[in-house]
Amino acid sequence: MQISVTFRQLEPSEALKNYVTDRLNKFKRYLDGPVEAHVVLGLEKFRHLADVTIDSNGRIIKGREENADMYAAIDLVMDKIDMQLKKLRERMREKGDRSRPAAPVTAAEEGPATPAVKRKRVEVPALELADAVEMMQRGNDNLLVFTNVANGALGILHRRQDGQFVLVEPDLS
Repeated sequence: MQISVTFRQLEPSEALKNYVTDRLNKFKRYLDGPVEAHVVLGLEKFRHLADVTIDSNGRIIKGREENADMYAAIDLVMDKIDMQLKKLRERMREKGDRSRPAAPVTAAEEGPATPAVKRKRVEVPALELADAVEMMQRGNDNLLVFTNVANGALGILHRRQDGQFVLVEPDLS
């Protein structure tokens, strides 16, 4: 992470620069690719301003805070950035953004081991293959599970997007 700190109307302080750098380095785990952070610390009358802009692989995250104390302003703006990063990470998970690698998940953030599965019980009719194909052509379903009368095996008939049928015969032994 490349961090630049600019001071406006304020004496440059190594302590402030180190404080900002330490706080920003904690966000490294949420960001992927090359990351640039630009921080502007300023003083306007009696207000201390902290303005942070993070560019992570084209995604821009910004935050601005003011307070009577510079360290408090930095803490407030870092909390804002943290909230934005959490929202961004959640959005990426929900959308299933595959173009970028997902942020590593810590043990505390992990959900249940298996996702919730909706269960549906269906009757498996005994049909011949020709009858199963005919049923699929009449209906709007893309999947039919049946017991093949010819051999007594389970058959799964699937209609592809191009209209062709595929028969799947699982080996249950």
